[in-house]
Amino acid sequence: MRKLFYIILGMLIASCVGGTTSYPSDSTPVDSDSVPTIVNIVDTAIAEDSTLMDITPKQVDSLVFRLTHHYSENFNFLVKADSLKLIPREGDLIMDTCLVYKDDVIAVAAIKTIPGDSIDSIWVKVASNQTTMGWIPESELLKGTTPDDLISEILDALSSSRVIWMSALVTFGLLAIIIGRKKTVNKWNIFHLPNFLDEMQSPYPALFLMFIAIMASLYASVQNFVPEFWQEYYFHPTLNPLVLPPLMAMLVVVLWLVIITLIAVIDEVYHHFYFIPGIIHLTKIIGAGMLVYLVVSWTTLIHVGYLLLAVLLFLLGKIIIKTIKATQLNG
Repeated sequence: MRKLFYIILGMLIASCVGGTTSYPSDSTPVDSDSVPTIVNIVDTAIAEDSTLMDITPKQVDSLVFRLTHHYSENFNFLVKADSLKLIPREGDLIMDTCLVYKDDVIAVAAIKTIPGDSIDSIWVKVASNQTTMGWIPESELLKGTTPDDLISEILDALSSSRVIWMSALVTFGLLAIIIGRKKTVNKWNIFHLPNFLDEMQSPYPALFLMFIAIMASLYASVQNFVPEFWQEYYFHPTLNPLVLPPLMAMLVVVLWLVIITLIAVIDEVYHHFYFIPGIIHLTKIIGAGMLVYLVVSWTTLIHVGYLLLAVLLFLLGKIIIKTIKATQLNG
């Protein structure tokens, strides 16, 4: 049951991911040639602090790498590729090329910049045990692994098939809406939202769409202004908003609200419909939610979505008030 909960949670979070999550393509790892400059700046800034003066340039180098690449030594990865080849380098005790396989957990043992390497300047030494270790380019490592965390694994698995399952949900939702509209009033006004959302005289479907729209706008805002927050979240995910930056904390809080309202919607559908009609109605709501998410997130990336979000919140708010009044009158 707990795994099912994480899968549902992962689907909602993964709908935020706009591509592969192994390492964001729009973020180029900082080349270590720039690190001495950063080290000098840091050393100058902390020159008057007696405690921080003990930090060595190598430690600052490691700190900068951790901040820009979101992992460091002793970080664990889970192999998702069929196999990864680990190459020995001069000075290693083990001088044989070895392989690690899918579902192996490997730990980062060292990170090194290879001067003049035109293919990949950053190499990472990883190990799965005392005899299986070696070096691999960072790009290959990140492409063939995920962080060894259940949420990160679900994010990666779902994001790789994101287009397929989101398109399927939107398609099924639209088909259910079209069929339902034709059967009930024989009109093809597909997006007559008040009739669709207050069919059960419950505020939860409209609340669900409202939180979906807010979540889409928040995620797009993260991508627009602080994309490194999402990269950090992928490598170090948490469901606790109290330990996150304000924008990411808001995103996680809204995600929890989406989950809660979705459970409430399922409960309402269970009490108002038989099995097949209930599945159709639930498909309508989830499909509409995916459509709202896609439209709001895409338009927010070009800043138009904020206006669209305000309009949606106004319309959905009116539906919520209407359904609450109807429920009170019927009660």
